[in-house]
Amino acid sequence: MLSLISRFNGLNLSYHRAITCHRISSSPQSRRITLEDKIGIRPKPKRPMSAFLKFSSNIVRPNLIKDNPSLPITQVTKIAAERWKSVDDDTKKKLAKEYQDEMVGYRAAMVEYLKELSTVDSKLLEKHDPKLRKEKLALKKKRFELGCPKRPLTAYLSYLQTRRSEQGNVPYKDWVSKMAEVWKNLDASEKAKYVQRYEHDKAAFVQQMAAWEKKMRESGNAHLLNTGTQQNAASGGIGGSKSIKPKSSGSTKDS
Repeated sequence: MLSLISRFNGLNLSYHRAITCHRISSSPQSRRITLEDKIGIRPKPKRPMSAFLKFSSNIVRPNLIKDNPSLPITQVTKIAAERWKSVDDDTKKKLAKEYQDEMVGYRAAMVEYLKELSTVDSKLLEKHDPKLRKEKLALKKKRFELGCPKRPLTAYLSYLQTRRSEQGNVPYKDWVSKMAEVWKNLDASEKAKYVQRYEHDKAAFVQQMAAWEKKMRESGNAHLLNTGTQQNAASGGIGGSKSIKPKSSGSTKDS
């Protein structure tokens, strides 16, 4: 009994989502105000319609509206849902294949879109869009599962890690500030050891990343790639963007 109720609720939710999508796409008024419009950034690529929505919007709806322009959108969706049940498997597979192909293009476009956004705009969009946050976390998890190489620690962060046991009860922020000064005044020969280790790890990371990206392209997972990764590595930016930066200017420099 519970499973039947759950199934009904799931179908009901899908039905209402379909109605909402139709209302948005068929509204004669001005274009729908998007989240990007509200926060003042460039619109995201448009997500492709599912197989059913494409069938409903492109095949069923035009004919129904042509014969009966005043037909409520709720009725259009109900009719489309009934007709969808009798659609042959070949047509459904064709529409599903179109959707899958369009999703590949959409994912690639989203990667480019996010890459071209400024850091401020990217954080602003992520803050206001829970779905985007979820997608980015899922993307990060998928990359990890498929063996994406891990960025090496910068020279400063490696040094900080070796001194972590000395923090004791000192608040982390205060301790990091103190260690920034220690790093700034560290003997050049001592600092060079960490710099050399970082340069070695960075070179290895660039090679590993190139091999992994090639593997992802060959396996049809190109949408998982972040094309700026190796550029960051080559410029010495690996691990720096998420690191805790000392207050003193230049104190995070490796030499």
